[in-house]
Amino acid sequence: MKHRRRARGLPALEWTEDLSGGCARVTAVGGRSLRVENHTGVLELSETRVVLNTRRGPLCAEGRDLTLCDIRPGTLVIRGDIRRVDLPCKGGASSDEA
Repeated sequence: MKHRRRARGLPALEWTEDLSGGCARVTAVGGRSLRVENHTGVLELSETRVVLNTRRGPLCAEGRDLTLCDIRPGTLVIRGDIRRVDLPCKGGASSDEA
């Protein structure tokens, strides 16, 4: 007889969506560099605004002299004077609409 373990109450299982690429992972290094993983495309790109598509909605970085660096499938780095980052909320709508 085999026993199955239930996955209740295990905090590590909360990471499943993140590990499977379900949500964007954002890493900021000071105000000059922002690494975004698990995005699904660039929606807008200018020197003052970068908008990336994610499965949870748009992710927006604003600032000055913004450029895209180290571009790989699903991952990129935004460099420049980053002043603001708006992350998508769980439902996909912007936090301003809540």
